[in-house]
Amino acid sequence: MPNFSTLTLCITATSFSISQLLFHVGSSWFSTRLTCGFSKLSSKQRIEWNSRTVSTFHALVVGCFCLYILLYDDAVNADPVWGDPYLVKLNVAITSGYLISDLLLILYYWKAIGDKYFVTHHVAALYAYYYVLGEGMLPYFGNFPTPS
Repeated sequence: MPNFSTLTLCITATSFSISQLLFHVGSSWFSTRLTCGFSKLSSKQRIEWNSRTVSTFHALVVGCFCLYILLYDDAVNADPVWGDPYLVKLNVAITSGYLISDLLLILYYWKAIGDKYFVTHHVAALYAYYYVLGEGMLPYFGNFPTPS
């Protein structure tokens, strides 16, 4: 996958859109069917619940990719600094879309879920992922995103 290819940008935009859709629609729909207590939550608690639901979904998807790459991607494991990072770039593009989505949600719902440390974490992670997506550097280390 070339650096900042159209495919990379489309994957990031798709990840962003899915994260937004899950936050605004999917989490509430699923949660009301899973537990009757969801409808009793305050607005602030629902925002936090939806944010955590999207975060958990993202962690499951990206965690599966990380595990697969760790076990089976010989190119990246053979050369952790300059190995061919096709799958890692895919994984990082998914994570970047999620991080941008979550960052915007944090800023928009600042009173409910705002935290300057989360903002710093998201911005720092996106800056680091630039080197994986833009420069193709350190794919092995970019494969293991920090939890948010």
